[in-house]
Amino acid sequence: MAESILAYILMEIEIGMTDHVVDQLRHIEQATRISVTTGTYDIVMLLESSSLEELYEITVHRIHKIAGIKHTSTAVVEKMISA
Repeated sequence: MAESILAYILMEIEIGMTDHVVDQLRHIEQATRISVTTGTYDIVMLLESSSLEELYEITVHRIHKIAGIKHTSTAVVEKMISA
């Protein structure tokens, strides 16, 4: 995608719901990476959207409606740096 918006969606998941949430997230075509993690957040997903409006639609109308997600935090990428 040219001029795309990248964002990390950090999620806290209800106990026992991780597999269900991952299965639902896999249906979002803008998701480029889905990671199950340890620590404060249980799942971290990288999204690539065409605009901030599309990012809003995905987070509010798709991700927030998935059963088992307790809390999300979205971090829009300002600059991506190669290692």
